[in-house]
Amino acid sequence: MNTRINGVNLIISLKIRRMIQTKFVDKLDQLLPQFNNELKTASLHIQKDKKYKNYTAKFDMSLPGLKNPIYAQVTHTDLTGAIVDLREAVERQIKKYKHAD
Repeated sequence: MNTRINGVNLIISLKIRRMIQTKFVDKLDQLLPQFNNELKTASLHIQKDKKYKNYTAKFDMSLPGLKNPIYAQVTHTDLTGAIVDLREAVERQIKKYKHAD
């Protein structure tokens, strides 16, 4: 999956990229093996709120045959928790998409 990762008030280090790859991207790739990687384009936007000390993660992905892109947004006090919650929200939408076929 081609995933573009953006960070606001947060530096996306190599450690964070690895965590996102293992906890998010690899798991979603397992749900969508029927699509070529070039067809799966996604954007992940992570924002750290300095005042409230929480993380907001937004994800959108377009898939062939899908009218609206898959979109999810979560807020969590922990970056890892935000990524896991976001993955679960996206997994639910992907499962709906797969069962609609």
